[in-house]
Amino acid sequence: MASDIPAIDYTSRDYEGFKSSLLDFAARAFPQWNPSSEGDFGVLLVELFSYLGDSLSYYGDRLQQESYLPTATQRLSLLQIAELLGYHPSNGVPATGTVTFQTANPGPAVTVPALTQVVTDFIDSIDSPVTYETDMDVTVPQNGGTASVTVTQGVTRSQVNVGTSTGLPVQEFRLPDTPVINGTVHVFVDGVSALSEWTFIEFLVDADPEDRVFTTFLDESGATWIRFGDNLNGAIPTNQLTIYASYRVGGGAIGNVNAGVVNAIASSALPGVTIALDAGGNSITSAMVGGANAETNDQIRANAPRVFRTQDRCVTIQDFTDLALTVPGVVRANAVASTFTSISVYIIGPDGGTPSSKALNAVQAALQDKALAGTSVTVAGPTVVAVNIGNAANPVVVECWPRFSRAAVLHDVQQALKNMLGFANVDFGMRLTLSDFYKTILAVDGVRYASIQMVARADAAQTGTADAVFRAWEIPKVGDISHITMTGGIG
Repeated sequence: MASDIPAIDYTSRDYEGFKSSLLDFAARAFPQWNPSSEGDFGVLLVELFSYLGDSLSYYGDRLQQESYLPTATQRLSLLQIAELLGYHPSNGVPATGTVTFQTANPGPAVTVPALTQVVTDFIDSIDSPVTYETDMDVTVPQNGGTASVTVTQGVTRSQVNVGTSTGLPVQEFRLPDTPVINGTVHVFVDGVSALSEWTFIEFLVDADPEDRVFTTFLDESGATWIRFGDNLNGAIPTNQLTIYASYRVGGGAIGNVNAGVVNAIASSALPGVTIALDAGGNSITSAMVGGANAETNDQIRANAPRVFRTQDRCVTIQDFTDLALTVPGVVRANAVASTFTSISVYIIGPDGGTPSSKALNAVQAALQDKALAGTSVTVAGPTVVAVNIGNAANPVVVECWPRFSRAAVLHDVQQALKNMLGFANVDFGMRLTLSDFYKTILAVDGVRYASIQMVARADAAQTGTADAVFRAWEIPKVGDISHITMTGGIG
């Protein structure tokens, strides 16, 4: 009897598979039925059941896929899994720099208060200028005196009404502006006589029942939400009390601009002071650096497991590297140590830029707090070393196939070498071999033959083709690639 039971094909989970399986079963159960007509009512039912089975299989697969970091595609799924693993993705990092103010001559000294806004010209891509705020008060001396102050991209929102407490556990309130810069949210709850400020805590589970704390989280649209406790982990705001929030809005790579681009004070309430100009009439403002966009889905997939593996402590060298990479604005990191009590961590900022002092301090604070007692942590930027390919005495020789333009192939070869040593393709402690360069050049369309007689770090002897080896704190970049002799081809 067991041999009469049909085998079940568990991989038959789409429309055609279900239909074929159902018709096959029908042939066994109802041998007298001939389902050859598409107008047959039984065939109609089989097709309807197959359609329903196909839909249920699709949703079952999607639910399964959205449950795991490697396969989830929905932003909300990734954010919720990251939260489950104890990781809070970055909503973006603001750029920082310096601005030099100058008083009128003649004119009195002027105090420029913290949060004074300075701006760039109008930028079409964001339909507004980029705004920065001063980080502290600064007094500019009288009669044409100058003073510099650090600025951070973004705009401060103060005492924004975000809702009214219901007195229920785990209340959540959405901040009306996006994107809100991580770590800038301050929450105030209306009281009998005055506002009381509640304290931010990373995880509510760490709070006692009476603690007046809150935490924040992101949704799939990039909005920031405030979450209160449940009287077990954090207190509940009393019913019918107004909730206020102060925070900064901004961040992102849009804030990374060149020196002199920030050129005006936004407020008209500061007479007698302007942004200083150099001899050429350009604003004396530094390049604004360190701005980074919100983490992508792929970055969340990479960073969330790093935090989970380290369990909020740094013990191994890999722990220091992993946790450094989770600090907003860090895109490369490498930790090294000669002794277990002294750790050096080298980091790279967004788009391969040199990390700002603010980023270095943030990584230093994050790692030192989690290091073992007696362990000191030093954080620094990378040493960038140029790599030269060919020189006047030993040029690279490239032969083109017939009917290919030598000038066009030369351009493509140089571009390929630039891409090979571009930031996306380099890392700390690399080893570049001669075959890497041959592979890059020979992959260019139109190249028939290549001969490379010299490859070397710019700080080494410019002879031979030995491997270019980089230390744990060094990353390569393209150096001199102008010595390329083209043969064959046209032109």
